[in-house]
Amino acid sequence: MARLALQIALASAVYGFSVGSLHSFRLGTWNLLKFPLLIFLTSLICAIAYYVSSQFITKELPFREVVRLALSTFRDVAVLLASLGPVCFFLARTVVQPDERGLNEYPFFLGLNVFFIALSGTAALVRQTLGLLRKRHLTLRRSALIVLAWLALSLFAGGQCAWVLRPFYGPATIKDIPFMEGSNPDYRGARSFYEAVYHLFDPPPLPKGYYRRGRTGERSAVPDVLPARATPAPASSSAVGLCPTAFAAPHAALTPRHGAPPR
Repeated sequence: MARLALQIALASAVYGFSVGSLHSFRLGTWNLLKFPLLIFLTSLICAIAYYVSSQFITKELPFREVVRLALSTFRDVAVLLASLGPVCFFLARTVVQPDERGLNEYPFFLGLNVFFIALSGTAALVRQTLGLLRKRHLTLRRSALIVLAWLALSLFAGGQCAWVLRPFYGPATIKDIPFMEGSNPDYRGARSFYEAVYHLFDPPPLPKGYYRRGRTGERSAVPDVLPARATPAPASSSAVGLCPTAFAAPHAALTPRHGAPPR
């Protein structure tokens, strides 16, 4: 298992640095620690949750095998994401950053990385789980129930862990980006991964000066909110996927990039 842990640490650090460089090499360097921590923390929670949930379906999966499956799964996730590191790094250094007029290409970058993470996680879990279930000769029905249960647990555990440890990337226009947001609300006021997911489908109005917010807890001097038609375009919201709910740092201040004077 020590070899699995080393592979997870190295591969996840590569991906973490590549996406963190969207903001700066400083955040990328922080991600050399934070992204492996996210993977290890999620795999630990999932290993316990996988075993407990599997006991309601079958008693044939011993705890040691389930723990090894969890580590192997997240090793595969980290390696798949590391292979996409060069693509993410290139995009991180070339996308148009947000400004006072809109989010520009930032939602595209977030949504693309959500897709990468979701695809890598699903492929890795299905591959590892089916291999274990074939070894244990479980029925198709039980195998399907276990795969679905473990996919759901991975989403909930990974999403909330990422929420607490965020930001993993943020626009370069954010000044004084924090090392970790913890339970602080995001720019729409969500205080958990699950509440932020709800806001994707029923978004509240954005504060008028949301792009000027200071460090966590500070608010713009402009208390008004934007009318619904002035919020970012629906296409951008849908492209974001789960990313602003878990990985991004839109709560911090966005410094206008085109010389717009503060109000």
